[in-house]
Amino acid sequence: MTEAIPSDSKYVPLTQQRWCCVPTCIQIVMLRHQLPLVPAELIGYEMGLVVPEDNLKYFWNARTGERPPASYGTQIGKPEYGPNAVFKKLNIPLKMSWELINKFPTYTQFKAQLASYKQENDWLVCFDWGKLFAADYQGGHVCVLDKVDLSKEEIRFVDPDYNSPKWKVISMQKIYDSMVFHGKDKSAGFWILENLK
Repeated sequence: MTEAIPSDSKYVPLTQQRWCCVPTCIQIVMLRHQLPLVPAELIGYEMGLVVPEDNLKYFWNARTGERPPASYGTQIGKPEYGPNAVFKKLNIPLKMSWELINKFPTYTQFKAQLASYKQENDWLVCFDWGKLFAADYQGGHVCVLDKVDLSKEEIRFVDPDYNSPKWKVISMQKIYDSMVFHGKDKSAGFWILENLK
């Protein structure tokens, strides 16, 4: 019998407003832990969300300007928009730490990091969207890691993108290459969330 959704997934997917992958992934984790949800647009705004001028019409109150180096979206690399400060400000009982791609100079080290993933963990993955999906567009994207299959060298993640299947299975090598391409300076790697409740 064919499953409508993966029966072993621990997440309920949510679909993002364009440029809001980071806050929507945070909401997906909050939903899993039954934490009261905060609007993605508010989380995004507090994390420095910047959108193209022609997309302002889709937001209540958003910033616009030149395209940031990692692309439009949140700007969590800037200290004033750091997730942990935002979580505290918005009373979200989560804490984020990072294992960025520069910590894994080889694919073997990257696989070893994925081997440490446990089902009770909540990890986000940050990578270059165009590099992963062989598209012309280059820019950062964030998804929720859902499963690691070391024997097949694959991961499954939940993708909040509004124009995409919610669950995707990707080769570890391809996600590694897209993280290396995106780079540490653009926060590529694993973003680890801890539930403080």
